[in-house]
Amino acid sequence: MSRQSTLFSFFPKSPALCSNNKAAAIAADGSGAGAGAGAAGAAGAGASGASSARGDAARSEEAHPRPDPAAGPGPGPHGLSPHGPSPRSSSGVAPLPREIKLNGGPRRRATGTPAPAPAPAPAAPPASSCDFSPGDLVWAKMEGYPWWPCLVYNHPTEGTFIRERGKTFRVHVQFFDDNPVRGWVNKRLVKPYTGSKCKEAQKGGPFYTAKPEILRAMQLADDAISIEKNKRLELAVCDEPSDPDEEEMEVAVASASDNSGEDLESEEEVRPRRQVAKRSTARNKKRRVVSDSESDAGGSDVDFKPDTKEEGSSDEASSGMGESDSDMDSPVKAAPKRKRGPAVSSSLKRKSLGACAPNVPKRVVGVSSETKNTLSAFSAPQNFESQAQVSGGGDGSCGSTQWYHETLEWLKEGKRKDACRRRPDHPDYDPNTVHIPEDFLNTCTPGMRRWWQIKSQNFDLVIFYKVGKFYELYHMDAIIGVSELGLVFMKGNWAHSGFPEIAFGRYSDSLVQKGYKVARVEQTETPEMMEARCRKLAHISRFDRVVRREICRIITKGTQTYSVLDGEPSESNNKYLLCVKEKEEEASGHMRLYGVCFIDTSVGKFYMGQFSDDRHCSRFRTLVAHYTPAQILFEKGNLSAETRKVLKGCLSSSIQESLIPGSQFWDAAKTLRTLIEEGYFKEKLNVADGTVLPSVLKSMTSESDTIGLTPNEKSELSLSALGGCVFYLKKCLIDYELLSMANFEEYIPVDADMVKAVKPGAIFAKRDCRMVLDAVTLSNLEILQNAVNGSTEGTLLERIDTCCTPFGKRLLKQWLCAPLCNPSSINDRLDAMEDLMAVPDKISEVVDLLKKLPDLERLLNKIHSVGSPLKSQKHPDSRAIMYEETTYSKKKIVDFLSALEGFKVMCKIIGIMEEVVDNFKSKILKQVITLRTQNSGGRFPELTAELNRWDTAFDHEKARKTGIITPKTGFDSDYDQALVDIKDNEQSLLDYLEKQRKRIGCRSIVYWGVGKNRYQLEIPESFTLRDLPGEYELKSTKKGCKRYWTKDIEKKLADLMNAEERRDVSLKDCMRRLFFNFDKNYRDWQTAVECIAVFDVLLCLANYSRGGNGHMCRPIILVPDEDTQPFLKLKGSRHPCITNNFFGDDFIPNDIMIGCKEEDSEDSTWDAYCVLVTGPNMGGKSTLMRQAGLLVIMAQMGCYVPAEICSFTPVDRVFTRLGASDRIMSGESTFFVEMNETASILQHATEHSLVLMDELGRGTATFDGTAIANAVVKELAETIKCRTLFSTHYHSLVEDYSQNVAVCLGHMACMVENECEDPSQETITFLYKFTKGACPKSYGFNAARLACLPEEIIQKGHRKAKEFEKMTQSLRLFREVCLALENSAADVQAVRKLFTLIKEI
Repeated sequence: MSRQSTLFSFFPKSPALCSNNKAAAIAADGSGAGAGAGAAGAAGAGASGASSARGDAARSEEAHPRPDPAAGPGPGPHGLSPHGPSPRSSSGVAPLPREIKLNGGPRRRATGTPAPAPAPAPAAPPASSCDFSPGDLVWAKMEGYPWWPCLVYNHPTEGTFIRERGKTFRVHVQFFDDNPVRGWVNKRLVKPYTGSKCKEAQKGGPFYTAKPEILRAMQLADDAISIEKNKRLELAVCDEPSDPDEEEMEVAVASASDNSGEDLESEEEVRPRRQVAKRSTARNKKRRVVSDSESDAGGSDVDFKPDTKEEGSSDEASSGMGESDSDMDSPVKAAPKRKRGPAVSSSLKRKSLGACAPNVPKRVVGVSSETKNTLSAFSAPQNFESQAQVSGGGDGSCGSTQWYHETLEWLKEGKRKDACRRRPDHPDYDPNTVHIPEDFLNTCTPGMRRWWQIKSQNFDLVIFYKVGKFYELYHMDAIIGVSELGLVFMKGNWAHSGFPEIAFGRYSDSLVQKGYKVARVEQTETPEMMEARCRKLAHISRFDRVVRREICRIITKGTQTYSVLDGEPSESNNKYLLCVKEKEEEASGHMRLYGVCFIDTSVGKFYMGQFSDDRHCSRFRTLVAHYTPAQILFEKGNLSAETRKVLKGCLSSSIQESLIPGSQFWDAAKTLRTLIEEGYFKEKLNVADGTVLPSVLKSMTSESDTIGLTPNEKSELSLSALGGCVFYLKKCLIDYELLSMANFEEYIPVDADMVKAVKPGAIFAKRDCRMVLDAVTLSNLEILQNAVNGSTEGTLLERIDTCCTPFGKRLLKQWLCAPLCNPSSINDRLDAMEDLMAVPDKISEVVDLLKKLPDLERLLNKIHSVGSPLKSQKHPDSRAIMYEETTYSKKKIVDFLSALEGFKVMCKIIGIMEEVVDNFKSKILKQVITLRTQNSGGRFPELTAELNRWDTAFDHEKARKTGIITPKTGFDSDYDQALVDIKDNEQSLLDYLEKQRKRIGCRSIVYWGVGKNRYQLEIPESFTLRDLPGEYELKSTKKGCKRYWTKDIEKKLADLMNAEERRDVSLKDCMRRLFFNFDKNYRDWQTAVECIAVFDVLLCLANYSRGGNGHMCRPIILVPDEDTQPFLKLKGSRHPCITNNFFGDDFIPNDIMIGCKEEDSEDSTWDAYCVLVTGPNMGGKSTLMRQAGLLVIMAQMGCYVPAEICSFTPVDRVFTRLGASDRIMSGESTFFVEMNETASILQHATEHSLVLMDELGRGTATFDGTAIANAVVKELAETIKCRTLFSTHYHSLVEDYSQNVAVCLGHMACMVENECEDPSQETITFLYKFTKGACPKSYGFNAARLACLPEEIIQKGHRKAKEFEKMTQSLRLFREVCLALENSAADVQAVRKLFTLIKEI
């Protein structure tokens, strides 16, 4: 089947195209053969493989060998030039040697190369056409390939740097490299270059790369930034065309563009006629002829079989197809070329194309003659070219584009229905499905009918539809592919694009990261299987005669497993899929119950839990902060308004999807029933003894139900959440590989134990007790993400994270989110810091080994997935026809061998640490680096024997090269038994032969034959004249001999063939069974990974403790009791993430003491639990408060802190109310957010908490804010009595509490010079030193002056401030007078105060 018939078999014939066929041919008569044969060079604009150049050659490598676009780019952006992207690389052929102009020197031209014609005068581009000019540095991107630093400069012959093509523009650039090349790049793919240090070029940015060639180009571009713009043009050394033909074509285009009276012609018409003739000849030689049986009438997909050879000889191809003027209904079709060219709207298809010609400059791309000859084989016939030009789609230079699917009435907004024919206003409307009318499906070709059937049930997915060796995108999916992936539209009135199979991982991951959901549809039947199926049917319709295709995988942001098809993960962070169900406990909605289930599908571990929560959703917010979900599932109509606010405000970047109650979001009973019926846990659990559910799930069922079908009342919501999760995993076709791991853990909120504690301080008795850090605290203290752009830059995580392994990095994040509270556990980690810092030589050696470890946690999940017998039996991937199967097998083996090497490195690390482990004090350190067999306290499993067994299991290097595992003797019993049976049967046949020789008396009797006809007794004719035994059956004859068979031989051969079949089956399934065998020891492998992860994090903390900036001290953690009240003492403390202040000076350390008394003084200044912090704006108040919170968190993680002394009692929870921000998405104002957070603090804070509040009350009227702040301080200081740092600019608040023993005053010191009536004369010097007492003023005008507010504004504001100050003093005087009059016994102190106030006024 040809490429053309392939495309036509998917799409219905357009009546308009057929009726206008001849008219279109006449309109394009001038282009003739050039349009039909010569445009293939320009058609290859998409280097991704979706261009026309791939054509039919992509379907049969044997018939038309060509470079595989799936091989991906080489060192340069297009993989065709070793030094950067070639503007002609889309042709699929390496560029010819180029001539360059060196530093403006004379040009050297190859012998025989004609001199170029004089370049026409450059036309000035429109002012609005381009934002760039010659000499600009830009990022440019050839579609489908990486961004590359470039220099904009004028074309060497045209004299202009911009080309206009319809409504689009192309910019002429030189790609930076040691041997630069040049090219024309679409303006939309050109962005300003601001340097390699910009955030867009860093990890996570669109220009980020690790390729050394692009990094080298960025270095050259950085060097060019410092050069003046006009001098940069001297760097433009690539002035010559890449080959002589290109120069001729450029001149021809320039002259042809001036002739506006001609009709629109093919882009190739301007090329020399000798080239057109040569291409046409090649095309006629290589064009395929497709018979009726292969065309769309039969619907057969015979060309979708791997390695199928093309049918039809060159004689058949040349039998008039070149001159054929048949339309699309002709039974003989030639392969169309894929071409991206100017398109015409379907509404204009009856208009003459000549009217648009003047506005569409001709554009050609330089292609070598050899390439043109090759590509001409895939060009379309003339009639097809004419039809395609009329049909619309593409760039649309002559009118607006309207694709075929956009004309379908039932697909338009407002008229669309879901699969159950419900309209959008129906309460049960499902936007993820769409109703396809049956009469429309009946008009579709079999292949396209199947596509629409899949799309109708998965309207929200981008479908990658396998056709031969390519994944095709149709209609609305193709538009997404072109806009998001840089693919190229194929010619036609239906949107259509695609790419090679091998590129699936790159393109699917790109879409998934942008929030799309991708469905991979595979061919699960060969043409032979299809024919066998059809033969069994009583009635065969044309829709039956198409190979089956099934969805083999749905990939979303929360369900990535990074299989061999998906590629490698771009980051080590967990990406959770969260399923939540809610139930309000009270009618008021103030208390609610949550059932949650979340999983990282790349690791395969399920977390389940059920918990109550307050009206602020505090626990739920903490959950999603600690385990940030990439995707959220919830029951439709189930969530409360408060929960929806959390999802909308805090998780707006996560994909959120509602599931229909009952059918999609299962209840607890249906969940348990499905888990047992599907047999997910048969591999991991011992079903013989009645265990059918993992222990965590079993604990959530009723004790009276031994089968496990009845849920526990306290676990119904969590089991229902698991049901929603299982449904979605089943939909994504990864349920077997994840659930069969039986890896479940119960999720318990961090503060659950604290609520149950009775005695003060008893909460710290449990070793696994954790500090609570909610979402607000994590955000305000910038522990995981900064507040600027959401990255890790400047965060505590970035500061201390020096972990060497991906699984260590993930564990460090968990430790940061939940520090320890138990003093003995904290001190044990601190002991580990001392132990590790005492052996720097060993640590250096171990760190080098740790850096070699792959992500073993994810590799174990991959190995389990490949080895799972459940998946191999039931998953459609087991039936998929993959063209790159060998490549995928090699990847699987490489992953497996990488895991084996990783575990060997782990054993080596344990061996190194064994030499010094006896000197260690830390229990946790000894546990993770001591073998379980050597010490009862050791946790690391003994892996050496198992690894040695796998070393001898098969030839590793041979498997790595061939992608096939051949097990050695003694490793695979099935394979070994098959080999033994083969050997025994062969020996039995040899013995039988010897017996027959003796029986007949002829030593020259031998076996003859192959396959099923093997082992025929070949007997010389002279012996056959005698009487042969009666059981001899004549099979064949040959001159001089005859061949016989016997019943014994037939039986022995059947046994031999049976053994060979068992051997082949065993060998085919050998990789899966070996992986399954490896996975049987999953617990040991996983335990080893967990031990090394802990060891890696301890090394990370020890590295920071040893090499932190400045003096580091070991924290002293005391247990609170009757004699030891909660306190915090930090002397000489520094912020862990800031090494310099705002002006670049060294960070100034500070003392922070709460609830403690200075040792060298009788002063009780810091005895109070609440410290009011005042000081000038920008004086460092917020930094001081964040510093205190971060140091406490680090200390309870078990890390040294940057301070001279750090001593405190454990903190159960850190609360923060810092900064001012609103939540627009949740409809909450700045002040409401402040009040909400404050209410949560007052509700949950205990005497062991640390509260950091910054300028509470500033979001409302001054009096209201002051009053609220006053009341909150009173509650925290006198009722809760928790350690508090409360910063404020309300000086009346400071005066109110100046004599309160529960509150002490401190301020950030500053030095004021020239203080006077004129604020412009004042000079404020920030000392950044925290000292006792209150600051008299906030010096806000100094901050205004630093912000460059106009001087007149500052002066007016200062005058107004003086008025407010006098008014306030008058009110205070009036209040004091009234108080004195009421109190007849006013003391002397009150009178003096009155006189002081009068003097001030």
